[in-house]
Parts: sequence; C-alpha cells; structure tokens
Amino acid sequence: MIKESFLDAIAEYQMFLPGEMVLVAVSGGPDSCALLSLLNDHKDKLGISLHVAHLNHMLRKNDAELDLRFVEGLAQKMGLPISVESRDVAALAAAERRGIEEAARIARYEFFERLADKIGARKIAVGHTAEDNIETFLMRLLRGSGLKGLCSIPARRGRIVRPLIKVWRREVEDYVSALKIIPRRDYTNYESKYMRNSIRLKLVPQLKLYNMNIKDILIQTVLMLNEDRYYLENETEEVISRLILEEGEGKVELDLKKLQEYPLAIKRHLLRLAIEKVKGDLNQLTFDHVRSIIDKIGAKEKWELHLPDGIFVFGNGTVLTVSRERLKKAKIEPFRYAVSIPGETVIPEIGLKVRVSEGEKLGQTGPKTAFIDQETLGRDIIVRNKLPGDRFQPIGLSGTKKLQDFFVDEKVPQDDRDAVPVFESAGRIIWLGGLRLDDRSKVTPNTRRIVKFELIKS
Repeated sequence: MIKESFLDAIAEYQMFLPGEMVLVAVSGGPDSCALLSLLNDHKDKLGISLHVAHLNHMLRKNDAELDLRFVEGLAQKMGLPISVESRDVAALAAAERRGIEEAARIARYEFFERLADKIGARKIAVGHTAEDNIETFLMRLLRGSGLKGLCSIPARRGRIVRPLIKVWRREVEDYVSALKIIPRRDYTNYESKYMRNSIRLKLVPQLKLYNMNIKDILIQTVLMLNEDRYYLENETEEVISRLILEEGEGKVELDLKKLQEYPLAIKRHLLRLAIEKVKGDLNQLTFDHVRSIIDKIGAKEKWELHLPDGIFVFGNGTVLTVSRERLKKAKIEPFRYAVSIPGETVIPEIGLKVRVSEGEKLGQTGPKTAFIDQETLGRDIIVRNKLPGDRFQPIGLSGTKKLQDFFVDEKVPQDDRDAVPVFESAGRIIWLGGLRLDDRSKVTPNTRRIVKFELIKS
C-alpha cells in the first residue's frame, strides 16, 4: 500500500523528470528512512539519481552525533553520496529571536537549497506524511491563518517535493519494520511543550473521541481547500497581469483604482501575490498585515505601511507600490513667491497653488483653508519653504514656538517639512499651509475685513 501511495503522489504531482538529480533530506527518523528506501528502490524506474543530505542541529548532543553516524551508514549501505553539515540551531534561534522549531526549519531548508545549488540537484525530497499535513492544518487553524496557510503542506513547491504526502505514519512504521531498519528516535518529538507535538500527542486523540475517522476528514478538508486555493490563485494570476503598471527588481506597482473594483477575497489574494513577487515568499505575513493594507487602499492621501522583512507598501490614491525600499521623495528645491491678493499663485515645487480672495465671510476652515484678518497683514505677502530659526505663534498659544519644535510635536515627517508652504507678511509667519494658523492672524469679533486663503492642487 505504501508503495502505491508513494508512486501515486509522484505521478499526480509530476515530482520528477528523467535524468534529474534528487537531494534526499534524511534525519534518520522513520519517515526519512522510508523515503530514502523507496526512492532508492525506484530510482531506476523513475530515471533519477540520489544524493543524501543530513543536517546536525546540535540540539541533542550525543544523540545528534549518533543520528549522523546512522544516516552515513544508511547512505553507504545503499551506495549513495552524502553531504552533512552542523548548525547551532539554539544559538541561531536566540540571535534571530525565533522559536527553536522555526529556527531549525529555516536552517534545514537553507542548507538543502544551498547544497542543491552546489551539486546541481533539480529536486529536494523531504519526508512529510499525511499526519504532518493534518498537524500543520490544525496548528495554523489554532494560530489563525488564511486559505493558503490552511492548505497546509503542498505536495510540491518549487524544488521541494514530498513523495510521502499521501502515506500514513502507521504505514511508514510497518514499512521500515519489514525492512529491518531500526530508525533513530528523536525524544524531543514526544515533548508536548512544542505546539506540533502537543497537537499530535493530545489534540488529535481528543478529536478521535468525537469521530474515529477524524484524520480522513481533515485530509479531505485540506484537499478541498487546496482546490479552492488553486482556482483563486489562477484567477489572481490572470487579474494581476491587468493591474501591474510596472514590475522590476524589488518593486511592483498596481493600478489602485482597478484593484478596488474586485471583491474582498480577490483583493486579498492580489495583495499577497504582489508581496510575494517582491519578497519571494509570504513568511511572517499575517492576515492583519493584509487587512491593514485593505483598510488603507481607499484613502486619497498618501500612506505608507511597513511589513516584515523590510517590505514597504505605499499608496497615493491611484497607484499601490510594494517595494523593498522606502519611497524616495524628490528633494524640494527652495522656493519663494509673491502672493497675489486677490488671485492665484502657483507653487510648482510642491504641486500646489494658493487662491486668495477678499471680502469673504468667515466660513468652514480646514487644513487647506484659512480665514485671516486682513488688517493683520502687511503690504506684501510671500510664500516660501521653511528657513532656519523660523518661529510662529500657533493659534491658541500665548507665545511663539520654533518651527522645528512644532514639526516634531506634530510628527511631520522629516522628508515632508520642506514641502510645507510658509506664508509670511510684515516680517512674521501668518500661516503654515495645511497645518496651523498663526494666532495673531485669526479672525476675531473686531475683525472688519477677511481674506480667504485656499491651497489647491495645481
């Protein structure tokens, strides 16, 4: 039965091509021993060659060294080449602030990928079984995951293939026992302090009390979720090709207006795909990260979000950018213009114009609109960007304040400060366009004439 499930998975997912070298990850446990034995027995039929890889995690001291010797003996008995490496996973976990399980997984796959490149292996075979699929599904369900995460362990992804993905663990144990192989046992697999072990040792037995066939049901659920996922991913690939405005190394730009036309489920997949195109994977990307982007995409003003592993997402109302670099804002050149009253004055350096009108009544104010007592103004009004030593009296404040301190208090980004239009008259600042009016320029009950200032996109 195990051979049929093994060959069926290889055929269904087209895991190997004749002439390929396959790197086989072997820990010495039952699963990897069964994997290596099955591949070795069928390598001629499949037309592949094998190379064994073993990583010593340095977690179990003497036992880890015995694991290494066992795997070396197994490879030698089968006449297969082997490469080994040792990594201090505990130190790696501490340095990168990761859990032991995660650090070990990252170390393993980094070793496998690097070794595969070195020896020219086209595929990397690992020994995950049907139970591993179930445990991963339950673990991600409990932690919270989207559709892709709940699809659990793919039978094939990139160079990684899993020929035992349809095989149950009991079949593995029976198979290695029949071959008189005494595999190595990792005692940490029986420590329930690790979430995966706790699921296997405690949760699954409890679920069996409700339904003896729970494993079959969960595997069927994973298969159905995968079917939905493949459909959505194919749809997403087709849609994103119509949304991409620019795609280069480390950056993808999407048409934000068109993106908003799609249903929420497709939006999520489009965003995840765009991030994956830039990042190379979706590790550490959570549902909340994607939701944060979706909450922002309807905004007309510019926004920026930081994602794990140095990924940035920007929006400006028309274009959504996913990039490995922060958005580089063009340097604002110094500007200084006389403001026409009444009339319009264009400020091309910041893409705005100011419209000034006289004889106005006090109306609705806002960041881009100011009503000023005309008698507080001098003969001339200029608009410029900030200068060293600038001070003004923010409305409601009894004294003056340095512009630098005001920007810091208001959390105005450093890169945006040169783009703030500073209106000046009679030797003092009267208004910081888009931010705050000077208290000495405000309209009072004694005001007789009002001037209205409006900032408009040019």
